[in-house]
Formats: sequence, structure tokens, C-alpha cells
Amino acid sequence: MFHYHYQKNSSPHINSLNKRNDIKVYNLTITKKNMAPDGFTREMFVINDKFPGPLIEVNKGDTLVLNVKNDFDDVTTIHAHGFYQRGTPWYDGVPGQTQCGIQSKTSFTYEFKVDQSGTYWYHSHSKAQYIEGIVGALIAHDPDDPYLKDYDEEIVVLIQDWYHTDSETLLTTFLNPTSAGNEPTPDNGLINGMNSYNCSGAPDGSECVSDAPLANFKFVQGKNAFSEFIFSIDEHPMDVIEVEGMIAQRHTIHRLPINIAQRYSVIVTADKPIGKYWMRSEMETDCFAKQSDTLNPLVKAIVEYEGSDGNDNPSSTAWTDSQGTCIDLDTSNLKPYKVQTIPDADYKLTLNVSFQPDDKNVTRGYINNSTYVLDSKSPTLLKVYEDITTFNPNQNAYIIDKDKVVDIILFNNDTGDHPFHLVCTRSCILVLGIGINGTSPDYDSVNTKDPIQRDTVTVPAGGWFIIRFVSDNPGVWGFHCHIEWHVQSGLVSQFVTQPDKIKELKSPDNWYNLCKY
Repeated sequence: MFHYHYQKNSSPHINSLNKRNDIKVYNLTITKKNMAPDGFTREMFVINDKFPGPLIEVNKGDTLVLNVKNDFDDVTTIHAHGFYQRGTPWYDGVPGQTQCGIQSKTSFTYEFKVDQSGTYWYHSHSKAQYIEGIVGALIAHDPDDPYLKDYDEEIVVLIQDWYHTDSETLLTTFLNPTSAGNEPTPDNGLINGMNSYNCSGAPDGSECVSDAPLANFKFVQGKNAFSEFIFSIDEHPMDVIEVEGMIAQRHTIHRLPINIAQRYSVIVTADKPIGKYWMRSEMETDCFAKQSDTLNPLVKAIVEYEGSDGNDNPSSTAWTDSQGTCIDLDTSNLKPYKVQTIPDADYKLTLNVSFQPDDKNVTRGYINNSTYVLDSKSPTLLKVYEDITTFNPNQNAYIIDKDKVVDIILFNNDTGDHPFHLVCTRSCILVLGIGINGTSPDYDSVNTKDPIQRDTVTVPAGGWFIIRFVSDNPGVWGFHCHIEWHVQSGLVSQFVTQPDKIKELKSPDNWYNLCKY
């Protein structure tokens, strides 16, 4: 997801969220309906009858209240991706780890303090529901943002792959011996829930309209604007200024690789001739297990300057910079805006990622030769409150009793890359080093001086990464590949942090009651 800004030279940006340390309340009703985001009609999830779901905006220091009503016929949860949930671990929204599901035709309220800022998103963490509609952007503004005077308008761009078949059917096919572990291939990609699809590739009997409208973004000349994709705007450089909640020093790029669950804020200067320009989001099909004959991997939207004439499509020229395949933006070019003290590690945890057949010949994801099994009726956090101190091996649970600094050294023994996400603690996760296939971790060459801080890091195929985090946030925090098919196949672990201090936190009754069904 991108959060990009553009500036009017004559006046500073004014945050429309005037109240600070406020309570911001959003009501979210989840239903299903027939929609055609790209011209192909299918039943999908919507939030408040919208797709993507409504934009949620708060200020740093606010309390965010999400009143979620489940108005469809299955359980769900909502996860505010990237939020610390300090003191409120029961509101992290992860079934089997932090809560039981929100049952059909019932409601649940999430309420937590926003003590951070940046670009985030919210999504269902249940049954691959987010890939078919339960998703939306969540922006936490910082009234003290050091770049605040560098822009005066903001635009949110949400990029995703899209499937014309429901996730339950896709999962059933994927978790079958005949799939050999090959993930479903998307039918299309979307920018802010929109794209066009060539209906000649649709199955017979489908309701499909070719040439559906593309997303359109307005620029005003003289201002500055803000699967795996490579994002770009023709002829417009971008300055990265934020990486998943961490304000960064400006770094100018033309093409920005972004993996599942990653977010950036960029500033784009609208100083080109008045006209129309392509916004491009290129799927990295080399990262797919299988190629599709009908997929158009180039997802486009239109950037239109105010005052441009005509209904013609853009004739702009794409950037031609080369970009490494299936890897993150080079972390050596991403520096924190403010220098921070990097603590030394207290201990190191080595994790090995692999995919292999289980006893039913279904290919599953394994961490240290253990595939995770969801326990939806008795989440780990509830077990902690019930004084359970040991967990089944298939829970992939690592207990950290005290406030420690932990290094995770992760080796990827798979032929595909994996964007791993860890729920943030005080220092989120510091990216010390990433290595491609054929290299080995070397603490003499990793960055312990000024690493970027983020919550989702891609480990290359056959490669490795070293990340560091501080276990100072009592709770149960998931660590998993954010490719949803891999979550469902067991590529998941969890950190049970300071269980004694968890029990000192008074959990709410509405959370307990979820597990009574």
C-alpha cells in the first residue's frame, strides 16, 4: 500500500483531523454482495457496502474504536496490521492466537490506543477473507511529522491481486495433494479496487464487461503528491519518506518494489506538463509458482492533471530502471530520519523455512520442521490466562519470559520468496541484513548502526534475513509469511512474550465471551 503526498508551494499541509488525543469511532458492517471490481461479477465481501473498506484515519495519541458487525454466515476477525496493541493484546485480531472469532450475526468492539503514526491497513485474519474484500487502509497521522510542510494533500493507493474464484474453493484446491504446493494464480490486479479485465478469458456463462473503468487520481500542477508489485508513476520520481511507520530520510526512486503487507509513504512532485500519465503496478510474475495465460500482469491507473483535455488514455513513457526480482527495496538505501540507539542482542533464534508433504501428501509450510495448526476454540492468549505454560509442538510457540532483545536468523529453504510479518513491539523489527541464494549470514557485515525499522520483511528464495526486536510488549504476537495461502498451509509461528505480565493486564469481558460459542 502507498500513501503519497503532494505539495502546494504556497501553503503548508493542514491536517483535517483537528482533535488530538481524541476518541475516533468507526462502525464497520461486513456483508457479502455481487460486485465487479474489474468488470467480472462475483460474490465478495464488502465493508459498509464498499470495496475496499472505508478509509480509517486517526491522529497519533488518539484512541481508535472499531465496532465490527459480522453480517454474513461465517466467523471473522479484524486485525489492525502493524499496531503495537500495547496493553491491549486481546484486540490484535488473530484467531487461534489472540482471540476467538466473531460469530455470524454478532458484533465485537476493538478499542486501543494509537501511540504510533504512519501507513497501515486493517483486514480479516480469518480464512483468507481479506483477499476477497475484507480490507481497507488505516492512516495514523502525526501532527509533528517532520515532512508536514512538504505537502498539503494526501492520496492513499491500495494495490492487491484479485481472484475471480472464492477463497474457500481456492484453498480447498491448494491444500490438496494434486496442487503440489503451487499457489493459486491471480486473475487480475487492482488499484484502489479497480481495473479492467479482458472478458475473453472469462469462463462461459460469466457476467463480465470488458473495459471497466480504471482508478483515476487528480494532480494539480505545481504541487507534490504522495502478489509482489513494482509501483511507479510515469515520468514522476518518488521520494520515500516513511516505511511502515518509521519516518525515513528522503530517498529518490523511480520504481518501488512492494510485497504483500508492506507500506510506504512517498512524495511526488507534480511538475510535469499538464496531461495524463500512467500509474503502473507491475506484478512480478517470476515470483509465481505457475504462469497464467489470461493474466495481464500490468495493472494501471490514470494520473490526470487538473486542466488536461480530452478522453484519450495517457501516452506517457514508463521508467526503464532495472529492478531485482522478488526482493525488497535495498535496505542500505533506507535510513531512519532520527538516529536511534540499537540495543545488543541477548540471544539468537534460528528458524528454518521449508515446504514439504505432510502424512496425507498435502504440501504444507514448516518452521523448524513443524507446521502450524490453528486452534480456533482456544487461542494462545486465553491459554495464558488459564495458566497453561506449555503448548503443543504444532503451535510453533516461542516463550520469552523477560524483556529481552532477540535476533531471528531465518533461512529460506524454499524456491519462493516470503514476506514475513511480526506484530510490532517497542522497536518493531530492525532489519539488520538480507541475503540472496548462495550467501550466508555474516554478523560482521550486517547493519547494527542505523537499520530501517519495519514490520514486514521479504526473505529471498534460498536466502536469509536477520531481524532484531525487543520483547518488551506483553502479549501473543504472530510471526508468519503474509502470503495468505502460506498462512493457511501452516507457515506460522508465535511469540508468547512475558506471560506473567500478560496476566497482570485485565482483559475485557467481550473478549472472553467470544470463546463461549
